[in-house]
Amino acid sequence: MLLPMAAVEKQSGFAALRAHFPIRWQLALRFGAVVGAPFAAGTSAGAHPLGAIAAASALLILLLGPPGYGIARRAQVIGVAILIGLTAAIGALVQNHELILVLLLVLVGGFFAVARKVDRSLATIALVPVVGLLIGSGSPDGLRSAIELVGASLIGGGLYLLLLDRVWPSSEHPSVALEGRAKRLLPALILALPVGYVVASLLFEWHIAAYAFALLAVLVILNARGAHRTTQHELLGFLVIAALVAIEIQISVRVDVMVFTALIVAIVGSWRAERGTVPLWSIFGTLLVLIASIS
Repeated sequence: MLLPMAAVEKQSGFAALRAHFPIRWQLALRFGAVVGAPFAAGTSAGAHPLGAIAAASALLILLLGPPGYGIARRAQVIGVAILIGLTAAIGALVQNHELILVLLLVLVGGFFAVARKVDRSLATIALVPVVGLLIGSGSPDGLRSAIELVGASLIGGGLYLLLLDRVWPSSEHPSVALEGRAKRLLPALILALPVGYVVASLLFEWHIAAYAFALLAVLVILNARGAHRTTQHELLGFLVIAALVAIEIQISVRVDVMVFTALIVAIVGSWRAERGTVPLWSIFGTLLVLIASIS
C-alpha cells in the first residue's frame, strides 16, 4: 500500500526507499548492496583481494539466515567471517606449495560434496572454506596478506553486515538450494576442485582458481535437486556468466568492471528469487566473479 505523501515527506534514507520501491526490488537492491559495497570499497582502495573476500564473506553469511540483533546472530556472523578469513589466510600462505594446496582443495571440496547430502545450512557453511581458500590462493602471499584477509573478512562479513541489519532491516532473507541428489556425481564433486585446479594450472597462467570453481559450480548445478527444466535454466544462466567472466579475463578488464558485473549478477539473481531462494546461477556466478577478480 502506498503511504500518504505527508508521511513519505517525513521519511528519509532507507525508510523512503522502502516506501517507494516494491518489496522485490528492495530485497534485490539490499542483496546487491551486501555484495557490491565491500567489493567496491576494497577495489577503490587498490586492495582487490580484500574487497573480494569481504564481499564473499558478507554474501555467504547472508545466505545462512535472517537478520537479527541478538547474541546468537552476532556470534554466527562473526564466527563465519572468521572461518572464511582464516581459510583465505591459509590459501595465501600455501599458494606457492601446490601439493599442499591441492590436498587442502581435496579436503574442502570433499566436505562440501558430503555436506550437500545433509541439509541446506550445512552445505552453505561448507561452501565457506571453498571460497576462502580459492580467493586466498590468488591473493599476495605472505603473513601480512594473510592477516589482512582475516581483517577484511571480519569487516565485510561481520561489522558491515551487522550494521546493514540495523540501518536497513529486512524480515526476508535469501537462501540457496545447495542440496544434492543421492550419490549422483559425488566422486566427481569431491575431485572437481583439485583436478580442476591442476588442469587449469597446466593450461593457464592466471585465474586458475576461477576455472576450478567454475567446474565445481557446473557439477553442483547438474547434481542439484529440482526439475530437469530448472536445471537446464540454471546451467545455461551460469554458463553465460562464466563465458562473460572468461572474456573479461582474456581482455584483462579493470577490476571495477568486475565489481559492476558482480553487482548486476547479484541484483538480477535476487530479483529472480522465488520463495526466498536465489537461483544457483546467481550465487555461483557472483562468487565466480569475486574469485576471478584476483590475479
